[in-house]
Amino acid sequence: MCPIVDIDREECTGCGLCYNDECPEVFVEGDSGLSDIKVEFRSGEPGQGKIPESLRVCAEKAADACPVSAIEVIED
Repeated sequence: MCPIVDIDREECTGCGLCYNDECPEVFVEGDSGLSDIKVEFRSGEPGQGKIPESLRVCAEKAADACPVSAIEVIED
């Protein structure tokens, strides 16, 4: 199963910890200045996607580092 990553767009402040420091393999700065999931992992919305199992730890570190707890990593 591939983990699902969900960014709460209303909570995200665009601080950049996820895409600059913790997990640039999964997260990018979006056009709006908020965090997005990289295009190759997106599931429709910019803040939602499925990632390979190999990137789970990286995404979980980003979720843990998020100062507003806007990132969630869950099972499919």
